[in-house]
Amino acid sequence: MKLQLEAVRAFVAAADEGSFTAAGRQLNKTQAAISQQVQNLEIDLGFHLFCRQGKYPKLTDKGQRLLKDARMMLSQVEHFSEQARSLEGVAEPRLRIGIDPLVGTPGLIATLSDFSRQFPQVELYLVQQNSQSLLRQLGDGRLDAVLGLFPKADLVDYTGVDAFPIASHWVASPRLADALGAPLTYTNLSRSRLLLPTNLPEPSMRKMADMLQVWQVEDLNTLLSFCREGIGISCLPDFVIRQDMALGRLIRIQFDFDRISKFEWRATLLWPNGHRFHEAGLWLLNQMTLEAGRRPAHQS
Repeated sequence: MKLQLEAVRAFVAAADEGSFTAAGRQLNKTQAAISQQVQNLEIDLGFHLFCRQGKYPKLTDKGQRLLKDARMMLSQVEHFSEQARSLEGVAEPRLRIGIDPLVGTPGLIATLSDFSRQFPQVELYLVQQNSQSLLRQLGDGRLDAVLGLFPKADLVDYTGVDAFPIASHWVASPRLADALGAPLTYTNLSRSRLLLPTNLPEPSMRKMADMLQVWQVEDLNTLLSFCREGIGISCLPDFVIRQDMALGRLIRIQFDFDRISKFEWRATLLWPNGHRFHEAGLWLLNQMTLEAGRRPAHQS
C-alpha cells in the first residue's frame, strides 16, 4: 500500500472542517479535488473514511480510529521538514572529530557543550584514541578533523593549526618516589620503569625510552592505575593528574640529570588539505583553538 501524503492532508482537513468545500478552502484546492483525494485514499485503504449520505460527510468508525494516526503522521512530516530547513544554513548535518585524551582538557568539554547549544541539529561523531590512530583515520577519510600530538613530519598532507600548550609533569606513587629517592638519579631510575602513553612525539622521552624498561599503555585510566600502584613513573598532562595529586595518590618527581622534570606539549588541530568546512565545522574548529587563547582557525 502506497499512501499519498496530499490525500492524507485532505482527509484530516475534511475531518477538521466538516466538509470537503471548507477543506478545499483550507488547502487552497477545489471541493472536487479534495473529494477525489479522499476517495483515492479510501480505495488505497480498502474501506470508507466518511459516510456521505447526509448533507455533510461524517467520519465512519474506521475513519475516526485512523484520524489520530493521520494527524501524527502529518506532524512527523512537518518535523522532518523543519529539520531539513534548519540544516540549509549549516550545510553539514554531521561532524566527525577525533581528540587524543592527552589533549582533552576540561576547556574542550565546555566547548563541546557550547557547540551542542549553538548547533542543536548537528550530529557529532567523537573518537578518542591516541594521536597516531586518529591520524590514520583522518587519512582514510573516516574523520573530518583531529586534535592531538603530532610530529611535524606527519603534517605534510594536512592543514594544521597550533592549538594550545599542554603542561605535563613526571609523577609517581608516594611509595615508589620514596624508594627511588629525591632527586631521582639515573641509576635509581634504571631500577624502575617508565609508564608512557603510546606514540608520544617528545624526542627527549624517546631517548629515555630507548635506555629504560617501558610499558606503553594506550588507556589513560589504566596508566593512572599502574602509576598509583607504584609499577613505574609516568609523564602526564597536569589536567589528567590533578585529582590524584590533590588526593596524595601521586606526587611530582625531580631528576638530577637533564631538565626533563616537566614538558610542555603542543596540541595541534589537523584536517585534510582542501577540506571545506561550513558554519558548524568552522565554529567548532575556531572554538577548539580559542579555548586556550590562540588565534582562530580559518578556512583557506
